[in-house]
Amino acid sequence: MAATLVLIVGVAVLLGNKSAPKPVDQATLVNQTSEILGAYDAKVTIVEFSDFECPACKSAEPTVEQVLDKYKGKIRFVYRHFPLSQHQYGFIAAQAAEAAGLQNKFWEMHKLLFEKSPQLSQDDLFKYAMTLNIDVAKFAADYNSETVKNKIQQDLADGNKTGLTVTPTFFINGTKFDGALSLAEFFKEIDARL
Repeated sequence: MAATLVLIVGVAVLLGNKSAPKPVDQATLVNQTSEILGAYDAKVTIVEFSDFECPACKSAEPTVEQVLDKYKGKIRFVYRHFPLSQHQYGFIAAQAAEAAGLQNKFWEMHKLLFEKSPQLSQDDLFKYAMTLNIDVAKFAADYNSETVKNKIQQDLADGNKTGLTVTPTFFINGTKFDGALSLAEFFKEIDARL
């Protein structure tokens, strides 16, 4: 009887000591080549690991835009690539965004890719690049460069290091949220940190 009571108390203590997930180190989430919008010294940093071909990521994009609009100047938003292996065009779409970024058009291409997804074949990507008023020859060279491919591979490695398995995945000041968040959930999490 005493042994049973000790066992019950022990299980209750273990279950009661569940702690919140440990935040992920910012150095894993944000690096010198990360694409960033907003204030660099903001109190709140939101990092999104995403895939341009992912339907859930596409549907989360309007919510992200509303969050960025509401908290303009108060948050830092970081976009990281996590093209899923089951998506035929996810990796090359990331290449297109990064190649456009080398001509200071990352965010314009980012927006265009989500608008046009799932139409993301290589031919489509080059058509989209032409609409951005960029040097298409440079875009083509950058698109195929090791620099661009290595950056995406680094994003994938960092995402894997955090245990990421779904897109989108958001980190708010290092705390992980799997899947899309509603506007209310974003507001609650951001306001609590501001």
